[in-house]
Amino acid sequence: MKKSYTILAIIAIIVVAIYVMLPKERFAETVFPLGDGAKVSAFDDNAAGGTSAVQFKASDSLTSFQCALGTDEKKPTWCGLVFDFDPAGEKKFHNWKNVDTLYMDLDIAGTDEILVKVWTYDPDVTDLQKSNTFKMLLKEVPVKTGRNKIAIPFEHFYIPNFWYDDLGVKRSKNRLHHESVARVEISAGWKQPRGKNFVVNVREIFASGISNTAYGIFLFMILGLMIVAIGRSHPVKEYDEKN
Repeated sequence: MKKSYTILAIIAIIVVAIYVMLPKERFAETVFPLGDGAKVSAFDDNAAGGTSAVQFKASDSLTSFQCALGTDEKKPTWCGLVFDFDPAGEKKFHNWKNVDTLYMDLDIAGTDEILVKVWTYDPDVTDLQKSNTFKMLLKEVPVKTGRNKIAIPFEHFYIPNFWYDDLGVKRSKNRLHHESVARVEISAGWKQPRGKNFVVNVREIFASGISNTAYGIFLFMILGLMIVAIGRSHPVKEYDEKN
């Protein structure tokens, strides 16, 4: 019996060693330039009575966005860019379950902070007809004037308290649902001055992560180890019962 456990322990060490040596295959999924069916657009607060002014232009290689938040303190202010994977509302979401980093290559002027939001579909909360019911994953990103190459670890995104409060959603519903990403948004930082133009020119955005192939091989080997362990221990158990 001790010999069997020793053999299994050696096999387990070998399996773990092989897993450590397996190449970690990275993948990248493009947000911009746009993939099939995706759409980029700008938004502002005008429909809600705001007076923010937006200029927007998109080509295959560059998206240019400029905004000045409205100066009337009594009116709401917001504006930004959104890269929508499912503009037709057909649940053509992207699976970012294995994504560990969001990369952005941007030209910035007129601001020292942007808000990056990843919106995901939560079947318990989301109404496809109401964009704000998608789950907001938020990250504040400091920026400088000029070109910014940004890498945001996906674990740094969080669900803000105001999203729960605005929708009346219980905080227990805190799954990120990053297996169903609907869109990526860039907007002005929290302290952006009213009336001041800020510019975001997008060169490239992509998500990157590690393929689960290596994990699958590792799990398959563990399963094989378990089968061997059960197979070797079962006959011993039967012999003990007879004697």
